[in-house]
Amino acid sequence: MVMNQTRYSVPISIPNDLNTTLEVRGPESLPMLYRKQKLFCVAKRPTNAQILKENMGKLRYRLNLLVICILACVISTSSSPILCHDIERSALLSFKQSFSIDFSASIDPSSYPKTLSWKPTGDGSDCCEWDGIECKEHTGHVLSLDQSSSCLYGSLPSNSTLFDLVHLQALNLADNDFRYSPFPSKLGNFLNLRYLNLSQSRLYGQVPIELSTLSNLISLDLSLNLEPSSGLQLLTLQHPSLATLVKNLTALEVLRLSEVNISSPFPEIIANLTSLRSLRLINCGLHGLFPEGVFLLPGLQVLSLGENTNLSGYFPEFQSTRGHLSNSIGKLSHLTHLSLSGNSWIGEIPRTLSNLTQLSYLEIDRCNRVGEVSNLNNLTKLIYVNLEDNRLTGSITSFISGLPNLGILFLDENNFTGSLDFDIFVRHQNLQALSFSNIDIVFPTNTHNKSYYPQLVLLELSTCDLNRLPDFIHNQTRLSILNLRSNKIKGSLHIPSPSLISYEVGGNGFRGEIPEAFCNATSLKVLDLQFNRLSGKIPPCLFNLSNCLELLALEHNDLHGMIPEAFTSSCKLKWLDIGSNRIEGLLPRSLANCSFLKALALENNIIVDTFPIWLSGLPGLQVLSLQSNKLHGPLPPKFGVGFPSLYWIGLSDNQFTGNMSDELFDDLYAMRKLRLQPSEIQVAFSLLGGEMTVEYPMFRPSGSNGLQLLDGSTYIVISVDLSNNRLVGKLESLDLSHNRLSGEIPQGLTQLSFLSQLHVSYNQLTGPIPQGGQLSTFNNDSFIGNTGLCGSPLSKKCGNPEVQAASPNESSSKEDDDSTDVIGWVIRSMGYISGLVVRVVIGSMISDENHDWFVETFGRRQHRKNKKKKQRGIR
Repeated sequence: MVMNQTRYSVPISIPNDLNTTLEVRGPESLPMLYRKQKLFCVAKRPTNAQILKENMGKLRYRLNLLVICILACVISTSSSPILCHDIERSALLSFKQSFSIDFSASIDPSSYPKTLSWKPTGDGSDCCEWDGIECKEHTGHVLSLDQSSSCLYGSLPSNSTLFDLVHLQALNLADNDFRYSPFPSKLGNFLNLRYLNLSQSRLYGQVPIELSTLSNLISLDLSLNLEPSSGLQLLTLQHPSLATLVKNLTALEVLRLSEVNISSPFPEIIANLTSLRSLRLINCGLHGLFPEGVFLLPGLQVLSLGENTNLSGYFPEFQSTRGHLSNSIGKLSHLTHLSLSGNSWIGEIPRTLSNLTQLSYLEIDRCNRVGEVSNLNNLTKLIYVNLEDNRLTGSITSFISGLPNLGILFLDENNFTGSLDFDIFVRHQNLQALSFSNIDIVFPTNTHNKSYYPQLVLLELSTCDLNRLPDFIHNQTRLSILNLRSNKIKGSLHIPSPSLISYEVGGNGFRGEIPEAFCNATSLKVLDLQFNRLSGKIPPCLFNLSNCLELLALEHNDLHGMIPEAFTSSCKLKWLDIGSNRIEGLLPRSLANCSFLKALALENNIIVDTFPIWLSGLPGLQVLSLQSNKLHGPLPPKFGVGFPSLYWIGLSDNQFTGNMSDELFDDLYAMRKLRLQPSEIQVAFSLLGGEMTVEYPMFRPSGSNGLQLLDGSTYIVISVDLSNNRLVGKLESLDLSHNRLSGEIPQGLTQLSFLSQLHVSYNQLTGPIPQGGQLSTFNNDSFIGNTGLCGSPLSKKCGNPEVQAASPNESSSKEDDDSTDVIGWVIRSMGYISGLVVRVVIGSMISDENHDWFVETFGRRQHRKNKKKKQRGIR
């Protein structure tokens, strides 16, 4: 039989489960989908019925082929890339052009400029392929813009083309520098926005009400918008309030507003955010009673409320019933992160806290908590523990033994019992940071085991009564911060390892010279050798480290020699203290290159020079301590010219000459405007993947808020209450005796009715003693030793009786002028008083116009240290 035709048939399925065959001329023409199907061969001459059937099959074939073609087109179209829209590409390019690239604009060490991949034409012009951009698959609209840590520097104006990206669902501009741009209200136009992160972006002003319209928000992060040098908060959330902002944001899962100035009672509405997983409100000025309902949020994993000093509350009473935890504690089963640092929490740390077995991070420091540390047993997943500055008791050894995953431990300033065998840490090989104080530590005498200890990055053992340097320190190759202050360690200084950033051994008994090997520690930012018994010359090369050192404290030793001209334009010093040694010669003029210098203390030395007016070019200099040297010559006509930030100056016990005129201190802006806060020296370290800030106070005199004059020899505090004032204060005691003050006593002193003591004896004052008011109650001893003074109570009479009888009861404006003159006179005088400290504390005298894990935890642990003890050590 001769075959008319050979056909290939493939059974396929069509809707309604009808079977048919697809006829093609050969397998090569079959769609790829079908080539693997079984082929059937027909070799029989067809009948008419078969022909009809065959024609029907052809028709069905053509219909199926049409369907296949349509599907193929759809599949082909959907798999083809959709280019971004021209209007959005243009908006992004304009956004890019509005900023410059500045690598100092981002803090993250892994930051890089993502916009470098944005090309307007040619290859790489599709914005959906640009770094930090994500587009919707089928439309090409930009849905996500992530330019975090992208080194962007410039303003973010309200007319920015950023706001043309109307389809945005995620926006992350964190860790850039927008140069104090006002918070953009147009963000409220992104109605589809679900994720918004503007943290560490240096935005300024009130968070606008428009943000409350973003009802789809799942994550909101506005944290850490701070002024870099002062740490002042740049964002406020008061009009609207936090309660108003979150009222409509019911889908929130993450809320981070740390360092936003909220200054309100803690809003109870937070407890209604049932989807909340992470709540971080560090140092927001929250106060009042913390609503217990927040503890009952079912999915809460992170609760961080540190540094809200007036926020109080109670731990919920999570009681067990017949061995089963209550429903309340069950709702906390997901909590992994709890931080209540520096709050006013009430009561003891409850035993039931140990039932939060998922906790990996626990920070309850500086809360004045009491209770047994054993109440925290069973928290075996803890990695970070900070219980500093409480009154916890119990055995520290058993507590540490129960923390197998321990990585960071701070237990300073508690009342633990028993001694701590340091060998316990051999079993904690994950430990990286350890801080103790006032704890009896037993170090093994077997030095062969020193290599078994974990490699630490931070070790602080201050005030632990150590009498020798622990041997294991010599084997620590990763150590970056070493603090052994205020112990009894003797012998030679330990040579710092190349990895050390901060070396603090002040307040010990180290002897001998400073080894020149210290000059090789080119990573050092802090070197504290003060209050030891070191002798010899300071190695000249040590001052070459000013290109990396930010704090150098060598005071109260027996060092001698001259300070070399070694300070270059790369000087990074913020604090230089070589006081109470035997330094001689001239002040090095190259100190004028240290533009970051805030405190220069060279008192009690043998420096022979004139007043260093050439330091007036240092914009941040706040403390200048030069008393008890051999400085000589006249003072400059106007002290304040060029010293815009100075608030403390010590010049007593020198050999200065000349009159102290009324204009001498007129331009001291920091003093006259009283915007004086004894700002601390801050040194930031990149450590363990985050940033740690160490703060060193320059002065901490006691007494009440306001301007304080402290006589260091007799410790008499002279207070001026500056609240709600025009600089008319409550001066109770004023001792300016045994100086070289010249000029006349201001008439305004007679108006200070609360002045109970006045001593201006043994100066060079002239003119009549003002009469009337409180001054008439002081006897001869208050004024003797001033040969130019006359009038009662002195026996020497004045030549002009009318002057002597001047009345204090003059016009109101005259009283104001005289009262202001009194304060000016006190301020002008303080530079000549032995040991005087001037400090203004932020309080009511400030006017209204001046108002993920490591970074917000360990990084925000700040050390506040003074000469006697470390009081306290970021986000």
